[in-house]
Amino acid sequence: MAPVLFKIGPFPFHAYGTSLVLGFFAGYLLLRRDFRERGVPPDFAAVVLVGGMFTGIVGSRVFHVIEHLGDYRGQKIGNVLLGSGFSWYGGFLLTAVTMILLARRRNIHWSTLIDAASPALIVGYGFGRIGCLIAGDGCYGKACEALGLGWPIPLCMAFPKGAVPMTTVVLNAPLFEIAGAAALFVFLQLMRRRITTPAGLFALMLIIHAVMRFLIEFVRINPKLAIGLTQAQWVSIIGVGLGIWLMKKGPEINVPVPRKKFSKKRR
Repeated sequence: MAPVLFKIGPFPFHAYGTSLVLGFFAGYLLLRRDFRERGVPPDFAAVVLVGGMFTGIVGSRVFHVIEHLGDYRGQKIGNVLLGSGFSWYGGFLLTAVTMILLARRRNIHWSTLIDAASPALIVGYGFGRIGCLIAGDGCYGKACEALGLGWPIPLCMAFPKGAVPMTTVVLNAPLFEIAGAAALFVFLQLMRRRITTPAGLFALMLIIHAVMRFLIEFVRINPKLAIGLTQAQWVSIIGVGLGIWLMKKGPEINVPVPRKKFSKKRR
């Protein structure tokens, strides 16, 4: 594990931060493509990128602190605000709200925006989990011995040099989440032109990801929030409900036909 990938002079390039930057860039490229196909000015992807980077990082950090509030009691405010640890759901929620508000200012229908952004969101999630794995930042599963698993590396492994050191051999939860994100991204790519119902692609992404996250939480070491379920599991339940509602609501959504289609080449 390498929390710091390399240094250029006094400036360190952290694994998680570098993965986030790569994830945002990949998401930006996907957004440009999908915006173009849906009649949205592709340059709007840059606006979404800037807004999403800020709100995504802030939201994910806030959610992480809330989820692990007991660990931050009595700590300096700098450690609380700028320490390691992020929650994808927090970044997802705040970014989604920001994107919808930005779309309203540009007269872009909210369902068009969230459908176009669905593959980019999953790519961002996957890159984030790659950063978690390389940095060893604490997104670990439970001890493999306690789970009755004798799986080899990298399925079960220790993270003694991680940002959050773990000497016990644990389930490599980020690896499973990376695989899940990759599979979901491929599936969305296959379905993105077949699903024409407004908000349908986003609803499908939301339901599948929520189920995946709900299940992986049973073998992760996150603290329980209520009734034996973690914060992420409760948010996942809400996500499934929202996805089902969007699927039912989709046929009733009236999306204006875009006035202009954008080609790849400018003239």
